[in-house]
Amino acid sequence: MRNKLTLLVYFLKKDIKAKYAGSGLGILWTVLMPIIQILLFWFVFSTIMRARPYADTQIPYIHFLLSSFFFWLAFSEGIIRSATSIIENAEMVKKVAFPNILLPITATISSYLHHLVGFLIFIIVYFITTSFSPTILLVVPVIFLQLLFSLGLGMLLSSLLPYIRDLGQILGSAIQGMFFLSPIIYSIEAVPEQLRFIFYFNPMTYFASSYHQIILMKSMPSLMYISTIFFLAALMFLFGAYTFKKLKDGFPDVL
Repeated sequence: MRNKLTLLVYFLKKDIKAKYAGSGLGILWTVLMPIIQILLFWFVFSTIMRARPYADTQIPYIHFLLSSFFFWLAFSEGIIRSATSIIENAEMVKKVAFPNILLPITATISSYLHHLVGFLIFIIVYFITTSFSPTILLVVPVIFLQLLFSLGLGMLLSSLLPYIRDLGQILGSAIQGMFFLSPIIYSIEAVPEQLRFIFYFNPMTYFASSYHQIILMKSMPSLMYISTIFFLAALMFLFGAYTFKKLKDGFPDVL
C-alpha cells in the first residue's frame, strides 16, 4: 500500500509538471488561468448580460456560476483524461509491471487539484464581498464524495475503453449533455417543472445543487441530496474498482 501511495505521488508530480512543461510561467498558470476565467465571466455575465440566477434574490450570477463551475471543470477534465489513460499509456501498460489502476486515479486527482485552485481564488473573493459563514466547511465532504464518484467513473471507463473504442467517440457528447442538463449555468428553478425529472437522472445535478445551497444559501443541503450523493459516490467507486480489477489482465491483449 505504501509503495502504491509513493508511486501515486510520483505520477501526480510528473503529471502536474508535464501540464505546463515548456511554458515560461510554468506552474504559475495554475493561478493565472482561474483569475482570467473569473474576470471574463464577471465581465460577460455581471457587467454585460446582468444575468440573475434566481428571480427572488439578489445573488449575483457570477457567484452562482462559479460556486459549482470549477467543480464541473474538475469532473469533466478528470473523466475525459482518466477514460483514455490506459490507451494513452499503452506501451507502459504492456511492458512495465506496475499497478496500472494508478493511471486513471492520477488523471482524476490531478484534474481536481488543478481546478481546486480556481475555486479557492473564487471563495476568497466571495467572502471578501459577502459575509463569512462556517457552513462553507460542508463543501469539503461534498468535494470528497464528488472525487470518489469521479474516481469510480474514471476507473470504469478506462477499463472499458480498450475493449470498446467507440466509447471514446460518445464520451465527449455525453459529458457535454451532462453539463447542459445540470444546474450549473442556470438554476433548477429555471427549468419547467414538467422537465425537471430529466435533470434528476444526472448525478451532477445533486452535486451542483449542494454547492449552491452551501455557498450561496449558506445552509446544509437537504437530506435527500446528501444521501443521494453518498450513495452515488460509494456505488460508482466500488463498481468502477471492481470492473477495472476484472478487466485489467486483458489490457496487453487489446492494446
